[in-house]
Order: sequence, then structure tokens, then C-alpha cells
Amino acid sequence: MTENAHRPLQLSLTSALLLSVSSCALPVKVSENWKVSGPQEVPLSEVTAVWQEISAGRMPSETGLKTYNEAVKQSVVQVAKNWASPSRALSLLNTTEGDVNLDVQAFNVPGMNMIEEVVPADFINVKRGFESEASIEGVGAALMVRQGWSEQDPMIPKSGIWYPVTGILNLDRPEAPVLRLYDPAEQSNLVKAGTEFPLSVNYTATFARDFQERQLQFLKVPALLRFEKFADRLGLYRLSAFHPNKEVCILIHGINSSPNTWHRALNETFADEEVRQRYEFWSFGYPSGAPIPYLAAKLRDSTKEMLAFRAANGAPDQHITLVGHSMGGILSKAVTQRGCDDDWSKLFKVPIEDLRVSAEDREVLRNMVYYEPIPEIDRVIFCAVPHRGAQIAANPGARIVGDLIQVPKQIAQLTTDIVKQSGYALTPLGLEVAKHRVTSLDQLRPSSQLTGEYLNKPLNPAVEFYSVIARKDKDSSKPLAESTDGVVPYSSSHMDGVLSEKVVFDSPHGVHRTEEGINEIIRILKLP
Repeated sequence: MTENAHRPLQLSLTSALLLSVSSCALPVKVSENWKVSGPQEVPLSEVTAVWQEISAGRMPSETGLKTYNEAVKQSVVQVAKNWASPSRALSLLNTTEGDVNLDVQAFNVPGMNMIEEVVPADFINVKRGFESEASIEGVGAALMVRQGWSEQDPMIPKSGIWYPVTGILNLDRPEAPVLRLYDPAEQSNLVKAGTEFPLSVNYTATFARDFQERQLQFLKVPALLRFEKFADRLGLYRLSAFHPNKEVCILIHGINSSPNTWHRALNETFADEEVRQRYEFWSFGYPSGAPIPYLAAKLRDSTKEMLAFRAANGAPDQHITLVGHSMGGILSKAVTQRGCDDDWSKLFKVPIEDLRVSAEDREVLRNMVYYEPIPEIDRVIFCAVPHRGAQIAANPGARIVGDLIQVPKQIAQLTTDIVKQSGYALTPLGLEVAKHRVTSLDQLRPSSQLTGEYLNKPLNPAVEFYSVIARKDKDSSKPLAESTDGVVPYSSSHMDGVLSEKVVFDSPHGVHRTEEGINEIIRILKLP
């Protein structure tokens, strides 16, 4: 059989591999419709009467509450239209009793001065990507605000960040109403006369809008293959509003994936009041074909940058939980470990100071080999993690994909320089690594010596570890040791020393997107 005759089979294997290792969810799609904005005038007297009931601690009738909430939404629509009209004052509110001046205030919404858009959640139609809705019916209008990127708050995507708020129309003085914006993830109730009224909020519409715009940040296959195209986007990005007193939860995707893989988990997690009021959520996005030690160094640097940003903005003692899916779990584990001389000596025969490389190259090497665990990391949740590699990465199709993956220019040049200038100092393993393009896919092979030497270190006893493991079959009588999720066998995802191990039956590799897997993540996040 000729070489060309093998090509269809190779392409088929390649396609199958890309599909099987992908953990990216279906694309998110939403539409925004302002034509459903309703009446143009706020029925001031009627709405004031409803507000007086609420202020007295009495829940208004269903009709009264609907009228009030619609009026709050209409006040937002009018402000937005005023914004777009240079001839109309921004604060002018049109009511059945004439125009009145509306004051807009943020009660507990951070970064109010950086908000660029306010949209009623009702105007968002989620067409694809979310199977359930996390929302609460209550008092006020469920809104979403967009905070733009700025040098003051650079740890959000260039597209900005959308997060939910609730609008409340304070009519203590009907002639001078106040539109107050509340962050429902910080305070879920409005308290009046000793009565708690739940705030209206729609988390799903907000996350759908946010993830739709983030989709272009990392495209799963291009980001796997073309590192340099996505290199400037690598890093930690916030998924929810900044709150200095909250704990941090960082979500880390796997190979051939993107932060969008977490959209369902985030949606369902925010449906739990205890979790959303306790945590501030972030994601680590990265081009996933780069070598694992290189990506681990980037995650380490990004986490330190995030900690510094939060500390500079008033965060006291900081606590971090990492949730890593597939290769993301390997990165999570790596930033809790320590690199030392023993690791260096596996690659080089001379100390790092004696290596004939530039100062810049030496610093890159130092960051990948010598490092300390990040002390603020308290907890790590592994989701279908190939601690000992995945057999699928050793398939013939994987080698074809590996040949297509672009190694970071910095690493490619570094290995070339080392071979030319310091080849004498390399151990056999170091020479093998330096002479061959090593990608994350190479390192996920069970036979990878580099993975075995560097990624299977003992778990850090100062950190709590938990495992969520997928099992493809439904038959519980089959030994666990013989099971697999279709990508990672149980023998690789099992890790001694974890505090709990949840095995989810009839689950694909993407266990972090299944109901049972998400519920286990939520359970762990709620632990003291």
C-alpha cells in the first residue's frame, strides 16, 4: 500500500483524536432584543404604591410586583436610550406624571465607574449552550452589566466581563427616584422593615452573554496547534465580579479545550447561594499544545499576578481552590509542588549557573525547574485527570497531531541554543528533550519519561486534594481497575492520598459537565 493510501486512515485517526481529547462544550449563542422593552412611560403613582408596601415589609400582590419590576426595567431602558441621544439628559425619566430626574447609584456593585453597558436580562435569548436556567424571581429587575477592560482592572478579557446585578427603584421620594444596583452574588435579599425580599436575578443569561464573547479568546483546535496566535491571551481572567473578601476558585481546562468548557458548571454553581456568596470565580486560559512544565510556569506566574492584584485592591488573607479538568488537573497539581536540584540533575550535568546560555534563557529554565508551591492554594479538585498519561495520546493519530502543534518560539529557540552552546551539559533525558519538539500531547503518553519524572511527585500534604473520575460504562460489577472514560483509564485518574474519590458512572471524559460531576464539585466547594 502506498503512502498516499494511508492518508485517509491517518486523517481519520487524527480527527478521532481531536474529538476524543476535546473537552470544549457546544458553542454558546445568544441574541439581544430591545424591541421587547414594553411601555415608554413609568406609571409613577401605581409603582410608588407598590414600593410603599415593600418598604413596610409586605410582599405585594403578584400583579403589583410585576408592575413594579417592569417599571424598574423600563427605567433602565430609558437611561440606555438617553445615553444614545445627545439631545436628552441622561438622568431624565419619563413617567405618567411627567419627566422626573432619576439618580443611579451602586449599592454594592464593584467597579461602577467602569461599567459601560446595562442590559435587562429579559432581553437576552439563550439559543444554545445552556441546558438549564439559574435564575431567581423576586423584587426588582434582573439586569446584566458589562465592565470594560482597563489598566485599572486588566485581569479581564479585552472583550470585557458581564456580570449580573439587580435594579431596585427607590421611590421614597417619587419626585426624585433612585435606581439602585445590587450585586446579588454578594447580597441576595432586600431587607425592608425586618422582611427579606429575594432579589430578581438571571445568572444564565449573563453567563451566556459573557461566554459568547469569550469564545473567540481561545478556539480549541487552533489554540492547540498555533501557540503564538493565542500567546498574548494566555493567563487568568475573572469570570465574576471582584470581591476582595471572597475566596478564589480557578477553573482550568484541558488539552484541545478552552475556558468555555466550564460554562455549564459555572451556571449550576451560581444556582447555589452558599457557593456564589463565598467564591469569586476565575479561569486560566492557554494554548494547550505547549509543554506542560512551560504552561505550569505560566499558571504559577498568573496566579501570583492575580494575588497581587487582589491584595492591591483590598483583599485580606487569600484562599484559592483549583478545579482542573484533564490536563488542567496536571497543571493544578504542578503549582502545588516544589522543583529543586533533583529535577535539574535529571536534565543537566552542571548547575544552572554554569550553563552556557543567555540570562533570559536561564531565567526561563529556572521558572520551569525551580519553583515553590503557592501557599494560598488550599484545595485542588481533579476532574478526569491523566496523572499517568492517556493511552489515546500514544495512538498513531496523536503523532500526526503532535507534528502539527506549534511549540512556543521561546522554547524552540531555547532548546536550539542549549544543544548548540551547552550540549555537553545535557543528560541523556535532557538531550532527548532538547533535540525533539516536546508538546503537551507528547507528555500525556503513558511512556513519557519526562511526565513520569516531573508530574508524578507526591501530593503536597499542606493541600487538600479531591478526585472526580468518569467511568464510561454503566456496569458497576466491572472492576474499577478495568474501567475508562474513553480517554483516561481509571488506573491513570486514580490518585492515592486524595481526601475523597467520586466515580461517576455512564459519564464521558467531560465529567465536569455532567450533573453528578458538577454536584460533586459543588459539594467540595462548600466544605469548610
